[in-house]
Amino acid sequence: MAITYFQDTICFTETLTAPTNPNTALEVAVNNLFSTKDYTFMVTVASVNTNVVVNLEGSIDGTNYIAVVANQTISSNGTTLYNVTGKPFKWLRANFVSESGGTAAEVTFSIAAA
Repeated sequence: MAITYFQDTICFTETLTAPTNPNTALEVAVNNLFSTKDYTFMVTVASVNTNVVVNLEGSIDGTNYIAVVANQTISSNGTTLYNVTGKPFKWLRANFVSESGGTAAEVTFSIAAA
């Protein structure tokens, strides 16, 4: 059987220092031959005061988004990992939804899509 497609992993990293909702979207399917459906969403938080809230959204059309990883409250510095499987999207966006207890938090999102 011949392999008639090529699939690779798309990676993206962005650091935010203030809540932005919605954030810039990442196109993870660039043509009709390549579809991603499995995602690793890594969130690294530094200088957290009380907590930060983050989420990951996906879209097929780049306009209408739904939660892929619903709002997650993170209360300590460090890295948290989320995995999503079997949900094809063309666009993903990671959002720094809110911050409590101060304005010093720095949130770095890393996304791998395969």
